[in-house]
Amino acid sequence: MEYQPYIVSWNVTRRCNLSCGHCYIDAGSAVEPELNTQQCTALIDELAAINKSMMLIVTGGEPMMREDIFDLIYHASEAGLIPVLGTNGTLLTSKNVTHLKEAGLRGAGISIDSTTPAEHDSFRGVSGSWSKAIESLNLLREVGIETQLDVTVMDSSCADLEKFVALGAELGAKAVNFFFLVCTGRAMRTLISTANYDSALRTIMVLSKSERRLMVRARCAPHIYRVMHEDGTHILPGTRGCLAGRSYMRVDPYGNVTACPYMPDTVGNVKSEPIAAIWNNSTNLITLREGKYGGRCGRCEYMEVCGGCRARAFADKADFMDEDPLCAYEPKQERETLKVDTGDFKSDLQWDDAARQRIKAVPAFVRKMVIRAIENAAREKGATVITTELLDEVKKRSPSRNHT
Repeated sequence: MEYQPYIVSWNVTRRCNLSCGHCYIDAGSAVEPELNTQQCTALIDELAAINKSMMLIVTGGEPMMREDIFDLIYHASEAGLIPVLGTNGTLLTSKNVTHLKEAGLRGAGISIDSTTPAEHDSFRGVSGSWSKAIESLNLLREVGIETQLDVTVMDSSCADLEKFVALGAELGAKAVNFFFLVCTGRAMRTLISTANYDSALRTIMVLSKSERRLMVRARCAPHIYRVMHEDGTHILPGTRGCLAGRSYMRVDPYGNVTACPYMPDTVGNVKSEPIAAIWNNSTNLITLREGKYGGRCGRCEYMEVCGGCRARAFADKADFMDEDPLCAYEPKQERETLKVDTGDFKSDLQWDDAARQRIKAVPAFVRKMVIRAIENAAREKGATVITTELLDEVKKRSPSRNHT
């Protein structure tokens, strides 16, 4: 099987104007010279040479603290990549949001940690950060940049998942992403118990199936696919929980490459080696692709569609192939391993043959999201058959439009 990166998370800076207790990169001030503009544009060109349909998540630290951020977004867009921004939203203004739109930014995720301003501000360490984040979501929407709420799920907030979804819908967001922390950087614990984690996944699953205003997704929670299977929900072809090293990697502010943002184990540096060579030849990345896990993950019937969080295994056991400690599921030895379905997909709507063939070309890790967006658009129009014309219509207005 040939592995290709479809998502790259790029920490363009370690600098940040906030001091969040859960920051995986331990953001603050730069501890060494970060990649300069020339090195950054060269990296973008190398990424585009690997895969022009790649989604490039430009984040930090706080990416808006880079003086050349507009140049980097523009270069990525011109190279054919899909640049999206991950930000705390506190530095966005009407003027720079317009510049981001002009540079080719396709989407932005704003961190929202509570539906209550005081709790969010306390978590972020700066008074007024919640209201500024909300203002930024509105500014982005006004200029036509699609938005999503990036929510860190904790024991203190796991009962408020429906409230976050309602807030996202009120703000016109396209998605609410629920993230589950990994113990790295300043996040020295997961901030959620195994019981609340499992309960939260079940709530997210229900919301993702019932919500029509926006998409609801779990992040860094590959066990959602076990929960879906137990519920009888069809798992789409090519589904894979943990993408680290398979279709996803991260580049830090200094050029170090890791399998994902939460795995500090460096597999190479772009200043000394082409990123394509790192992707193709890293021993650690190859090991991740082989999927030979230890502990409960290694004997679990969901190992192929879930795979556990490799970063949590590394944080807990110093071995990225060990079991995921946040999962409390005990494998059932009498069950056969659930295989990754590579065949056709099921839908309650009719797809014509041309549209069905076209959607098969969409990368597996985003196929569910794309199908969901297309079918929601069809329902809004009252259409009962998905056609290539409808695909083209959705493609024009979606930040993932290069995939269809």
